[in-house]
Amino acid sequence: MRSRNRLSPEARRHQLVETAIATFADIGIERTGHGDIAKRAGVSTATVFNYFPTREELTQDVLNEIEAHVVEMFKNLPETGSAAKDRVLSMSVAYEEMIEERPATLKAYLSWSVSFNPDLRPQYLATRSHILELIKTSMPAPLDNETDALIIYNAANMMAVMKFDKTPRDVMVKFILRLIDALLAEPK
Repeated sequence: MRSRNRLSPEARRHQLVETAIATFADIGIERTGHGDIAKRAGVSTATVFNYFPTREELTQDVLNEIEAHVVEMFKNLPETGSAAKDRVLSMSVAYEEMIEERPATLKAYLSWSVSFNPDLRPQYLATRSHILELIKTSMPAPLDNETDALIIYNAANMMAVMKFDKTPRDVMVKFILRLIDALLAEPK
């Protein structure tokens, strides 16, 4: 007979949040329910409800976790030279590492980014705004305005899509290099 391995409340909550992120990534934020998470986590639905009494609480807590991971990546970019090209390359490498280390988080984040559910959109826009500020403050001149930050942000998300679609590495590198060339070009 197999003995059950009891997790501490903190460990169980962490397990459920990570399972929810993976479920959000696979079937979508708006379609995921307590039962979906329970089935994947190997626990009862009542257990999930014990930690997240409502769908709104579940979604909010999981989105907060996703946000924390993405924001943390942008906060902890490695220091590089002061050249804009070096900074953008540094961001792309860090983002690619996150895609490889936490693919479900990035898939769930991308899903969230295209959700126009009025209950979800305001938090996403606030998160995006925070990330845009992090990008702007990390960029040397001439890349210091809202437009350039938005281009970099959206290129990062496109890079994630390309990675998930198994775009060849050389194509992704050309994409980043052309983006950098476009950003550094004199505006018309």
